[in-house]
Amino acid sequence: MDTIRFEPGQVALFGYGSLLSVAALEETLGKSYRGPFVMSQLRGWRRKWEAAMPNQSYYTETAAGRMYPESILYLNIAPDTGTVLNGSVFAVSAEELCRIDEDESIYDRVEVGSSLETRVEGGPVYAYVCRPHYRKSEVSGPREAAIRSTYLDSVNHGLAALGEEFRTAYERSTDPVPKHLVIADQK
Repeated sequence: MDTIRFEPGQVALFGYGSLLSVAALEETLGKSYRGPFVMSQLRGWRRKWEAAMPNQSYYTETAAGRMYPESILYLNIAPDTGTVLNGSVFAVSAEELCRIDEDESIYDRVEVGSSLETRVEGGPVYAYVCRPHYRKSEVSGPREAAIRSTYLDSVNHGLAALGEEFRTAYERSTDPVPKHLVIADQK
């Protein structure tokens, strides 16, 4: 089993969507990242397209004009005893954690270290899990909740850099993208 050691004051996060790449993490942090970035697995969790962030500004052009979805769907993880979820483990400071918490405002930070297949020394390991109030599993169409194509591009960019074996494991641990909800988003 791999071991990752963190500096005092750091915590580990498990990234499972757009944070599968260092580039996406750097965009989120607004600066370069030079810490550990290790691929690992989390036992007993599955990705789902159900985290519905209230839409503030994204739209798509339709024949009838601009359409603003009520919510934008992002990946979430949910307990699933039969699934092993792959993702990234990285370290952040308390200040960086506060910034990510703001970005992930519809999610709760949940301690998942005991389910991680990498040993982490020096601090807890968290993953973001969508709060029940913001979960939508039955969506009638993109007007109600849409998936941004730019978000999918970010996830796919991370997957492309990680290779075919990682992508195959990702697909086994992820519900299929509801393609009828994907929009060419603009802001």
